[in-house]
Amino acid sequence: MMIRGNIMIFLVDDDVDDQEIFLLTMQDTGADVECEFACDGIQALEKLGGDSYQPHLIFIDINMPKMNGMELLVELKQNPRLVKTPIYMYSTSDQKEIVTKCMELGASGFMKKSPDINELRRDFSQLIDSRMAS
Repeated sequence: MMIRGNIMIFLVDDDVDDQEIFLLTMQDTGADVECEFACDGIQALEKLGGDSYQPHLIFIDINMPKMNGMELLVELKQNPRLVKTPIYMYSTSDQKEIVTKCMELGASGFMKKSPDINELRRDFSQLIDSRMAS
């Protein structure tokens, strides 16, 4: 399925600086992206709970207050409306146990937050290209 127009991306991350880096990096990919943000799992559930917002990709930070990323992943995987929406975990930690647990819970993949903007841009570009071509 090829998506026409804006690619809607939803990031759940409690760090506003990380949200800004994410947005700038996504814009730098050259893709026609539109980003929405939530600061924690509770806010994410509120935004995704109605029928009006259906992102093409969701990224979730693991370490957040109120509801961590893995707890949010479990909740989102139970939403029939989001069953086909790819959900990627996005974290500074890529310990094998954490990555394995996220995949077992239903994550589509795992992306490590990198301090190297060029590396992030390349990773996001590859992900968007592969997802939007399928």
